[in-house]
Amino acid sequence: MINKIIITVTPIYSIPPKTAAAVESWMYNVGRRLEIDNRIVCIQNEGYSSHSDVNGYCAIERIKFGKIYTRLFKKWTRLDPYSYADRIINIKKKFAHDNDDCVIFVHNNIKLFKKIIKKEGHQKVVLHMHNCFEPTGVPSDIKLIVPSQFMHDWYRERLPNALIEVVRNGFAADIYALPPEVKREDVGINTDDKVILFAGRIARDKGLLELMQACRIIFKDNPNYKLVIVGDPNAANKGEMADYQNEIKAYANYLGEQCIFLGGVHPEKIRHFYSVADVIAVPSITSEPFCMVALEAMASGRPVIASQRGAMIEFITHNQTGFIFKEPLTAKSMADDIFNALNHPNAEEIASAAKQYAYENYTWEIVKDELVSVINKWYP
Repeated sequence: MINKIIITVTPIYSIPPKTAAAVESWMYNVGRRLEIDNRIVCIQNEGYSSHSDVNGYCAIERIKFGKIYTRLFKKWTRLDPYSYADRIINIKKKFAHDNDDCVIFVHNNIKLFKKIIKKEGHQKVVLHMHNCFEPTGVPSDIKLIVPSQFMHDWYRERLPNALIEVVRNGFAADIYALPPEVKREDVGINTDDKVILFAGRIARDKGLLELMQACRIIFKDNPNYKLVIVGDPNAANKGEMADYQNEIKAYANYLGEQCIFLGGVHPEKIRHFYSVADVIAVPSITSEPFCMVALEAMASGRPVIASQRGAMIEFITHNQTGFIFKEPLTAKSMADDIFNALNHPNAEEIASAAKQYAYENYTWEIVKDELVSVINKWYP
């Protein structure tokens, strides 16, 4: 019987995250609901302490690399003699004594997983993937957790002998039950406007440019239709993503006043902005491993129209719990689908059914129970 858990992740964001970081949010929301002693281990960024007690079962340990160590070992020599993986293992040894049964859950980092199992073995180290990354060089019989059946099937093709279980993503039901704090007039939208909202990373795979091209067609004959974009268009300073974000800003200027950029929003605040929309569009052009925006929009009681590429069709059924874009995705077909969703006579009833479905299947409490069930199955 497992009585202690280490939950760790790539050393990028401290936990709880102050920006959009879906993996770290998952760890924090599930870890603090577990009734098993657990330690969340992450990097220590500026403004965070090295240790935080969350409750009687959960605490957060944050690893800090000093400037001298970082400069000497991580940048110059690349030796890294006391690595992030080493420090995680050391925290585990202090947390779990000889008579404790402890499992390490490594989230979304195959390289870190391989470093840890090199010293710990892989029987009590679980890989928990939130994205489809090639599992090169991992043992064939690893234990693997994913958030959707789509990802389960994707990894099954590559790891036919692995133990793979689905533990879904979730949302905070108590928070989403609260009334939104943002009103249309707060963001320059009139009550009679028809509002399409996009929320998320401004990245090519999210399909925002294609959505804007579709909106251009809709806007031609509908001056009271608006596209609201929640996301940081200046998140990247260079490279392909920066080039793409420049494309988006240029196209926004072309759309003019009917395109409203709200910028980046803290993940805990984004729910307030869903309420201004008549439909939330999730036009991903690559396969989504899950998609939190679609789920959160459903939980907010707003109609969702989503791409059928990837996992979203596992919880969005066309004309029942949302709307699905037709394939192939073109500006014209997307424009038609969005216009139909905006003017669907049962849009509010569909949104209400979607909200009920989200509350019955995807709260953090349900996700926590799923994780515990998998732990008990693998470690009876």
